[in-house]
Amino acid sequence: MDGGNLFGELAGLAAALVPGTALTPAAILRTAAERMTGRRLTVRVDGHDVRFTVTALDYEADTLRLAAGRLGDVRLVADDVSWPDFPLRRVTVLGKDVRVRSLPVITATPASVELEVRVAAEVVTGRLAELRPDLVIELADGYARVRWAKVPGLGHLDVEPTLTEDAVVLVPRGLRVAGLRLPPRIDPISVALPEFPEGLRLTGIEPHPDELVLRLNAAQWPERLSRVPLLDLLGWVLRPSG
Repeated sequence: MDGGNLFGELAGLAAALVPGTALTPAAILRTAAERMTGRRLTVRVDGHDVRFTVTALDYEADTLRLAAGRLGDVRLVADDVSWPDFPLRRVTVLGKDVRVRSLPVITATPASVELEVRVAAEVVTGRLAELRPDLVIELADGYARVRWAKVPGLGHLDVEPTLTEDAVVLVPRGLRVAGLRLPPRIDPISVALPEFPEGLRLTGIEPHPDELVLRLNAAQWPERLSRVPLLDLLGWVLRPSG
C-alpha cells in the first residue's frame, strides 16, 4: 500500500477508537512511544521467554513522512534483558531508513540495522572464570588484564581485543612479573567467533571496567522489525495503562 492509504487507515482507525478526537499518525506514534517507555515486556525468542524494560523509543517521523510511508531512523533501547543463561545490561537497536507498509499488517522494514549489546563486567568475568578457572580476568578501558589464579599477585598480562573476519584476536600489550615490566613476547591469541545469523556480523568489541560493549551490523535485516495487526496495535496503545 502506498503512503496515502497508510495515512487514511491510521486516521480512520484512530477516529473509531477515540471518538471526538483528531489523532494524526504522528500523534499515534508519539502515544505508542510514551506508553511503551518504562514498561516491562516479555517476548518469545527461540522457545524462551525474554523479559526487558523499554527505556527509549525514538524516531524521526512526522505526519508528512508517514504520508510517504517513511519513519526514518528508529532507535529502541531495552534495559535489564533476561537473555537465557546470559543477562544483558542493555540492548540498543538502530533501524536505518525504516519504511512502513500497512497491509496485510502494519510492517516496518529498515534498510539496515545496527545493534549495541552491553554486558555487565561481572557477568563476563564470571563466565570466563567458568571456562578458564586457572585465570583471573579483569576488564579495563580498551583492554583486559589476565592473572594466574594460583598466584594472582605475581603479575599480569594486558591484552587488547581486535577483530578479523572470523575471530577475536587478543593482542598482548604489556607484561608485568614480580613488579618488573617485561616485553610481552607472547603470540596473539585467536578466539573463533560464533556463527551469527546470516547477514549479521560483529563490528566492534570494547572492554570497560564495568561492562563489555559489542557492536553488530546487519546490512540486510532477515526479519521484519514489527509485524502486528494495526487494530490490535492501536487498541493496545490507546488502552488506559492502569
